[in-house]
Amino acid sequence: MKNYYEILNINKDATQEEIKSGYKKMLRKYPPEKEQEKYKEIREAYDTLKDEKSRKNYDAYFHHEKDIKTLEDKYTEYMEAKNYNEAEKVLKKILIISPEIAHIKDKLGKVFFLEEKYNKSIEIYKELIKEYPHNVDYLIKLGGNYQKIEKYEISRMYFLTAYALDTSSSEAISGVVHSCIKENKISEAIDFLNENIEKDDKLDFEDFFALSKLLECYIIKNDMSSLKETLEKIEKIAPEDEESKGFISWKLGKFAAELYDMGIYEYSKEISQICLKLTPDIDLIKELYKQADLFVEANKLIKDETIEYLAKFPVVNYFYGDELENNLKEMALKNLNGCIRNFASREMLKKEINKIKWNYPTLYYETSINKFYNEIWSAMDRLSNSRPSTKYYYEDTQYIARKKGACYIATAVYGSYDSDEVLVLRRFRDEILKPTKIGRKMVAFYYKYSPYLSKKLKLNSIPSNIIKFILNSFIKFLNRYILK
Repeated sequence: MKNYYEILNINKDATQEEIKSGYKKMLRKYPPEKEQEKYKEIREAYDTLKDEKSRKNYDAYFHHEKDIKTLEDKYTEYMEAKNYNEAEKVLKKILIISPEIAHIKDKLGKVFFLEEKYNKSIEIYKELIKEYPHNVDYLIKLGGNYQKIEKYEISRMYFLTAYALDTSSSEAISGVVHSCIKENKISEAIDFLNENIEKDDKLDFEDFFALSKLLECYIIKNDMSSLKETLEKIEKIAPEDEESKGFISWKLGKFAAELYDMGIYEYSKEISQICLKLTPDIDLIKELYKQADLFVEANKLIKDETIEYLAKFPVVNYFYGDELENNLKEMALKNLNGCIRNFASREMLKKEINKIKWNYPTLYYETSINKFYNEIWSAMDRLSNSRPSTKYYYEDTQYIARKKGACYIATAVYGSYDSDEVLVLRRFRDEILKPTKIGRKMVAFYYKYSPYLSKKLKLNSIPSNIIKFILNSFIKFLNRYILK
């Protein structure tokens, strides 16, 4: 136990006046604004010795110092073994010898907290605060107990009291913010943090903790704009020395990793990006940023309604394959295979994949995803190379109609079997007409008379242009209302 007489540089039989005088002398020697930890020690000594009751028990401690020291050693052993029940018994024995030893009560309050006996811990710290109303540590611990029993308003009151005594206390600041969050008073938490940052009218490294808590608040509010502004402030306050930069990067990196584990990828990406600016050579941060960025892009792609699902499947499988049921995975692969084997669907799939390639290059060129896409391309190329030439289609239209189901009038009008317009019309045939009985009759009628008309159209440009105009209007209608 600390020797409070030595701390105040006074004798054990000192009078109250001598105690007060010793306290003032030590304050001049160790001013609180410069020697905060030393001040706490001096204040604790003075608060103990100025009160006759607490002084009497403190003196009793020294009278039984040997016995108490033996018990304290046992307490330490039990705490290291996390045997809180035995630790509690030992502390109670010490308090029988000397009932008012503050630091023993403090330890008992801590044990009660660890045992989840929060109400008993509250009783202990309320007693201590009566004796030491300016003890920031006791106020914080009392606030923490009230948080555990979900009395957040009371909790916040004690944390605010601690903060008023020590505005630099990170535990007090954190306690106020946490209680506000639990009460769903996010705006109040933000106002409190901004007041703390602005208290000295300057933004510097000392404001880092409050700024980091602001990040949490803006994530809860889903306020990306304010979060980015706060990250810019953090970047500005980072000192030039590598140690300080490393500290900020480490703290923010841990936070970014936690967000990543929770699936909050967009915010994880933004925070890890700042970490990279501060410490660009840390491989773990590089990998975290890369993975977060990939997830952000993947979520954008999945929500992109302009791209068909089958084209997205390699991306979905990479990120969420483990979460997909086997039957759903098999169904997707089966549909993808069927799409590749159908000429019209295959051509549409090529366009969809190219959209991903140009609009989401980070995803497309990710090694595992790109390997999947390359396999799809290879399969499509093999099937495309096995298709007869365009000339062959014109030479034997009856064979093509029977085997491939080609759009002969449209092919003649647009000059290519692979034109975008022809692809749309084939989709209309396959997806809209063929599934219905009347649609199949229309297709059969078309196959019967199309070869003759297509030959005529190739010889006469005037009717060809008229039909092209009609088909263009029809294709616009299909794209807008039917084949969305």
